[in-house]
Amino acid sequence: MKWILPAGIVVILVVAAVLMWNRPEQGDTVAAGPAAESNGIVPFRMEQQWLIRLKLAVAEETPALPQIYSTGRVVASPSNRALVAPPVGGIIESRTLPRIGQHVTSGQILATLVQTPTAAEAAQIRIENSRLDAERRRLAQAEIEVRARLGVAAAEAERARRLFEKKAYSQRQLETAEADRKAGEANLAAVQEQLRALQTAPAASNYNIAAPISGTVIEVKKAVGEEVRPGEPILEIVALDQVWVEAPIFEKDLGRITKNVDARFTTAAYPDKEFHGRLVNVGAVIDEQTRAARAVFEVDNRSGELRLGMQANLRLGSGEKKNVLLVPKESVLDNEGKKIVYVLRTGEEFERRDVVVGDEYGNKVAILSGVKAGERVVTQGAYQLKLQELKPANAGAHTHEV
Repeated sequence: MKWILPAGIVVILVVAAVLMWNRPEQGDTVAAGPAAESNGIVPFRMEQQWLIRLKLAVAEETPALPQIYSTGRVVASPSNRALVAPPVGGIIESRTLPRIGQHVTSGQILATLVQTPTAAEAAQIRIENSRLDAERRRLAQAEIEVRARLGVAAAEAERARRLFEKKAYSQRQLETAEADRKAGEANLAAVQEQLRALQTAPAASNYNIAAPISGTVIEVKKAVGEEVRPGEPILEIVALDQVWVEAPIFEKDLGRITKNVDARFTTAAYPDKEFHGRLVNVGAVIDEQTRAARAVFEVDNRSGELRLGMQANLRLGSGEKKNVLLVPKESVLDNEGKKIVYVLRTGEEFERRDVVVGDEYGNKVAILSGVKAGERVVTQGAYQLKLQELKPANAGAHTHEV
């Protein structure tokens, strides 16, 4: 029986035989470099572009301020920070102290101190108690004497009234007797009032500790039952609605700082969000080691996103606006110590360009040379184009970018 192979299978077998014939022997070496010398032109089919969802952006020229960069940190504003330290000493009573992170309001009672006298104060109290005892004894004797005189005056006034009724005393004599009686009563009342005031000796008393400002408790230094000396801090409160950012400004840039400088910064916690700050002050002293002065910026933090101690990556726009060419940061790649971008030539062809980058403006970067205004650069998919240029045979295999 004769087998008749279809024409398609015959073609496949022939191609396979040719490939086997041209396959290098074991031990032969194949060049490890790029399949072809790159002239900066990278072909990339439309199907490949769809697979990696390639995106382009137009290089736009726009007026912008020159930038100054610095790294600072978020700190509390001095006027929004308070150490709660009572002026008296004592033991913290069993009122629950605020916990770290708790919000308190101005005037809120935070703790109660049971005051305890010092050795010197105790000695003074003993002296004062001795003086008070002597004063009490004197007043008690005075009360006896005044009460006796009042009895005489009252009897005389009663006798004068009876004699006046019998026409044996004049009106004047009656009034004099009544005045003496009233004076005696007043003297007795005064002595008795002094005695009541001296009944209680100096003793320990309670002192309420109130919050001086509204804010968040960031540190608690004492516990219930502990002794506190006069002026010793118990806890610390910070109002975080407004915070400061402190950052060094190098000496060479100080001349460019103005009162209305445009201050923006990002943090590691929120890398895609820019915060704005208002310049409060630039220090008058240059650090001898860093050759920088400390600048302070006030930042609205009603959102509560900024926390004390956070690092702030600061950029300041200062000087006069100049036209700069901006492209997205993601379009710029590193290539053997240089910066490159890929520029669209035709629908399926791109050109690698060496570029010189300048200041950063948020998610964009200035291009000083290598790209012209209006040209379209690759953003998403730029790395795949780089792989295509290095190893054209493997291009299209790296299609996981989203």
